Amino acid sequence: MVIYDYNDRTMSFELLISFTSKAFSDRAHTKSRVMSWLEACGRSDFVEGVIDGVDMELTAYEAESGQTSEERFSESPLAVFDPVEARSRKLCRELHVEFGSDVRMAICEISDESWQSCWRDEFSAFATSRFFITPLGDPISTPPGLTRIEIEDRGEAFGTGQHATTRAIIKIMEEKFIDWMPTSVLDVGTGTGIYLVLAHELGVKVLAGTEISSDLVEVARSNCLTANARAEICLANRPAFDAKFDVIIANILVPVLHDLMPDLVAQLAPGGRLIVAGFVEKEQGPLVQKAKAQGLTVAIDAQELGWKCVVFVQ
Repeated sequence: MVIYDYNDRTMSFELLISFTSKAFSDRAHTKSRVMSWLEACGRSDFVEGVIDGVDMELTAYEAESGQTSEERFSESPLAVFDPVEARSRKLCRELHVEFGSDVRMAICEISDESWQSCWRDEFSAFATSRFFITPLGDPISTPPGLTRIEIEDRGEAFGTGQHATTRAIIKIMEEKFIDWMPTSVLDVGTGTGIYLVLAHELGVKVLAGTEISSDLVEVARSNCLTANARAEICLANRPAFDAKFDVIIANILVPVLHDLMPDLVAQLAPGGRLIVAGFVEKEQGPLVQKAKAQGLTVAIDAQELGWKCVVFVQ
């Protein structure tokens, strides 16, 4: 197995900002003010993707409509990452002066393991524009007009649809596959296999994926089998298929994206599209340069709760 060195990554200290006002409207207002303040201070790199770690029951509205309520988003903290602890503590003090008791803050140093584990979802049913994605066996009823997708998550696989990066990719698939009409999709670091399942539902015939853990390979294969999606899912550090693919999806850590970029480009069919996610704005520039050096150009530059999703075309 290849061991990737993340010692040069830009995210070492996490400043977590929570909102303490009793009323929902006050919390939402404070959160909006904090976001604007951070942007004015040049810290627009905050992320809200930590919503996936907030353990909340579905509200009555969510259970009935299948849509995420505004209250859920107001409960999610903001996270600001920095490689220098002193800068994180300085920002913490400045936030306290500006917002007082309306915010609660904590700083922690995050290891490689905790950085990756914060991406794992507290998985509950939710809706997209076309799909209703639920845990396997969830008795919740499917809202009218949506296709039900059941996903098994054994706790190690990333990709149940609720993390911001996963949602961003699903949105692109729903909106663009009808125009792109891909016949083949490769998902590198497939996790639960959710993108392969959705690609199958969107009419893609040739499906393939890779994972670096044998347990996760079994999770993805099981989910594809449940969805009647025929997919070739391999245990591999790098994609090495004989075929080339119209669309390749890679929602993985940014150092791994850098390392795998030549392999991803080599698997693209002429005119193919590479969808990448799993990074924030300040990490985007070097990644785009890496892709351009491999002959790719940016076709779509999207964002979901501070997390970036970029589509490159060959």
